Amino acid sequence: MNSLKIGQIEAYDPKTDLNYQNARKIIDILEASGFEARMAGGCVRDRLLGITPKDYDVATTASPEMICTLFEQKGFKPVPTGIDHGTITVVVGGKGVEVTSLRRDVSTDGRRAVVAFGSSFEEDSLRRDFTINAMYEDKEGVLYDFHGGRDDLKNGILRFVGDARTRIQEDYLRILRLFRFWARFGFQVVDGTLAVVAEEVRGLEKISQERKTSELLLTLECPHISPVLEAMASSGCLEILLGLQKITPRSDSFWSALILNTKATTGLARLAVLCVDFASKEEQWNRLESLRLSRQQIDAVNVLLDTEGPEPANDPALAYDWLDRTEGLLWVGVWDDFIYPIWKTIRPTSQLEVLNATITQNLARRVCPINGQFLIQNLKCKPGPELGLVLTQIKDGYRRGQWTTKDQALAYAKRQLKLK
Repeated sequence: MNSLKIGQIEAYDPKTDLNYQNARKIIDILEASGFEARMAGGCVRDRLLGITPKDYDVATTASPEMICTLFEQKGFKPVPTGIDHGTITVVVGGKGVEVTSLRRDVSTDGRRAVVAFGSSFEEDSLRRDFTINAMYEDKEGVLYDFHGGRDDLKNGILRFVGDARTRIQEDYLRILRLFRFWARFGFQVVDGTLAVVAEEVRGLEKISQERKTSELLLTLECPHISPVLEAMASSGCLEILLGLQKITPRSDSFWSALILNTKATTGLARLAVLCVDFASKEEQWNRLESLRLSRQQIDAVNVLLDTEGPEPANDPALAYDWLDRTEGLLWVGVWDDFIYPIWKTIRPTSQLEVLNATITQNLARRVCPINGQFLIQNLKCKPGPELGLVLTQIKDGYRRGQWTTKDQALAYAKRQLKLK
């Protein structure tokens, strides 16, 4: 086991990290009651890398029941968020800290484990996924590293704890976590690991679609995505997630430019570009449906990938025709922040800026200030098919800039309805 002070690897000032202070407070309470407690997992990893952790996990020799009883007595409100697996969330300073009993996996079905609680930090570390996530830190800043995670961090190595196949078979979601950490940190995956992933990738079918989609979008948000996507394709992972056996190779600089251009969620924007490789619209729609995305997300991607879109044309009339086809699926935000900047990245043309001006102006005018009730009240006419047709023509004329004031709209309606 390697032991050292946190500050020996990266300069880190815990005084500026309030969540760290909250975790220390929890450790103090546990230790004052006779239990051992240490920070564990990702928070330790991030601190070693000089990254302020988003949240903290504390591992302890106390049982889940003891954790609940102790913190209730101390005036905190423990929440049994994962009590079957020993996890209690304790809110300190308005922020939740997960406190988990040391445990070992007794059995697993590839996603959920039956656990037994214990008292050994080293035994607890054996159930964790990667060496860089299997370290512990006590309140004095001493690091407990049972699997060489510190050295792997320094050398940029991504390695499973123990045997890769065993870790994957315990929880097949770890395949996607491997790709996510690779994409996040740009580390080198240990030789032989990807071959094991390719052999075990069908185990992902045991994982719920919601969890797979969540991991995919998180991975797509990471900076070092290009080699990861190619590995996901060659291993069969993207075939399971998206039905893609191969993808168009793109560089990290391409993916970075895409995100610089768009204000949309990074993961969804990159997913949309991946979807360019679908063989057909039908496959595109079916796959997006299977990902359990929101209807608005699916609509945005489908409009983006409309092969009959107006992008190559500089004729405003064609742009209007396209907008008519996307009625209800397109809105100002999704064009400005999603479709236009992605098109600008993946297939820029000299006409795109002209088209952008046309569509932006049109979308801003999509909500017509005239409705049927307004015509009935001001023209003293009766509702019916003829009035409905005139209203449709009025709305279309407004969108195309043929009239701008309500008086102009009423004059047009009078002419069409032959009113005096």
